[in-house]
Amino acid sequence: MRKSSYMLLVVMMAVTLILSACGGNGNNENQAGSANGGGAEADKKVKLSLLSWNNETEMKPVMDGFTAKYPNITIDFQTAPPVKDYISKLQTMLLSNSATDVFIMAAENRNELIDGGYALDLTDQPFMAKMTDASKGMFTREGKTYAFSQAGWVGGIYYNKELFAKVGVTTEPTTWQEFIDLCIKLKDAGIVPLYDNAGDISTIQGALVASLTLSADPEYDNKLFAGETTFAEGWAKPLQLWKEGMIDNKIITSSMIGLTGDQIVNEFAVGNVAMIQGGPWNIPAIEKANPDLQFSMMAIPGIEAGQEYYAGAPNVGFAVNSKSKNQDAAIKFVEYLSTPEGLEQFEKGTGQIITIDGYESKVHPALEKAYKEGLLAGKFYLPMVSWPRHQEALRNQLVVSVQDLLVGKGTTDDVTKALDQKLKEMESK
Repeated sequence: MRKSSYMLLVVMMAVTLILSACGGNGNNENQAGSANGGGAEADKKVKLSLLSWNNETEMKPVMDGFTAKYPNITIDFQTAPPVKDYISKLQTMLLSNSATDVFIMAAENRNELIDGGYALDLTDQPFMAKMTDASKGMFTREGKTYAFSQAGWVGGIYYNKELFAKVGVTTEPTTWQEFIDLCIKLKDAGIVPLYDNAGDISTIQGALVASLTLSADPEYDNKLFAGETTFAEGWAKPLQLWKEGMIDNKIITSSMIGLTGDQIVNEFAVGNVAMIQGGPWNIPAIEKANPDLQFSMMAIPGIEAGQEYYAGAPNVGFAVNSKSKNQDAAIKFVEYLSTPEGLEQFEKGTGQIITIDGYESKVHPALEKAYKEGLLAGKFYLPMVSWPRHQEALRNQLVVSVQDLLVGKGTTDDVTKALDQKLKEMESK
């Protein structure tokens, strides 16, 4: 090789090495950018809008935690009180294409949101695996889940331990007959056993339906609304049991109709009644009226031991707007709600009971058993949540018919006939 050719080859190799080195540096920068969270994409400023029926004070801890983790995302927070005002506001937003990126889905508006295609299908998001099956049910349609719910509530019968002790009872009744015997024992001792103003579907009635009907056929409510069964088939026996135990024994009387919720809770707190039906929301009022009261919550027993049920439901779920331009950020927010940090911040702000597997919520001592054996175990039932349609119309019909029973008008067969007729009317509209 001549000297000039050799020198040319050396120069070309050097240039190639320099260019290769430059190219290599470029690749490394891209890889570094990706490893740091997506580079420019991660730094993109996003304004995420959120509509909740929890107020800003309640949501602040979880929003602060989220924006600290994702400093490129700010939150435009909006709120409206539950239930009617919230649903009305969201409806207006959806119809005007101004709905927030994230909104909450409740039992009362889930059908409209899912049927209208307003909520993104979240089924395959990894964080959805953390939801309990009981929570998924309320937000699932044809195998697809449209909202993430990380909390719930449980209701049962609050009882006064000191009044129980006065009649020699130190343990909770485990069967329906033991429960009725306890009520009669309290009444015979001059103690009012139970208050119920019959202003809503009774926790006791719902639990008996769960114990006697749903435990035998978990698809009962679906079959009911598919026209394959009736209220007479599923509710007659539970209602008859309730009437014989509660009305015929004068545990619940017509004089209780018209009592307000506040009156009932206060009468319980000061020791004038041994038991009331209630939920977590009653505890602040009870403790304010009587900080020294020794009380707890028990399930409604079934015919046999082990068949007890509570009232309860998943909390509202967080849904992503299917038309959102910020879906990635919206999904990140919902995902954050599922993390241990997000759950802790949500619990801190709202005081709600967390139901995510592996997270132990801090509940009031009176609710510990109901939380673990009822809410987490899925042993709860609330008809309005399980009924897919016409919840309010059916609830009103049941309340009116039960009040008729209390004043001596009609039979339990009349109650179920009225419910079947109401469902038929609503379905034909």
